[in-house]
Amino acid sequence: MLTVNGVSKSYAMTGWRLGYGVGPAWLITAINTLQSHSSSCPSSISQAAAVAALTGDQSVVADMVETYRERRDLVVKLIGDVPRLGCTAPHGAFYLWINCQEAIGAVTPDGRTLESDADVVLYLLEDAGVAAIHGGAYGASPYFRISFAASEDVLEQACERIARAFGALV
Repeated sequence: MLTVNGVSKSYAMTGWRLGYGVGPAWLITAINTLQSHSSSCPSSISQAAAVAALTGDQSVVADMVETYRERRDLVVKLIGDVPRLGCTAPHGAFYLWINCQEAIGAVTPDGRTLESDADVVLYLLEDAGVAAIHGGAYGASPYFRISFAASEDVLEQACERIARAFGALV
């Protein structure tokens, strides 16, 4: 049996890029051989932080799960009210995939036609000040991805900007 996990999402350590595996010695040895050729070693600071996260008080995890659930529900509701957009609530991530198919072919206030999800995220960045990642970067067109790992105030403001930008499309 092999268990692979990480600390990125469970302990809000997304930028630390630290994971671990537990399994039979022969398999872990093979994984280490492969991994050593594809990435560098994690810093001692990130390793110590991961140990503290994994062995410390776990009650914060339940608190974070509830906070992210509330943020997710808020953003799903706000995006659900935006014309031409659709989404489904994720079950374990802190980002949302938003279907923008109905916006493809729409025209921005300055006359640009949105021809792809990449055009949609560029429009959001330039005209609404909202950063998103186009689904094509993940092989998931016509979607774009936004994070809800921010305060409710920031999320409400971002969703208002997205709604205003999509409301201006013709």
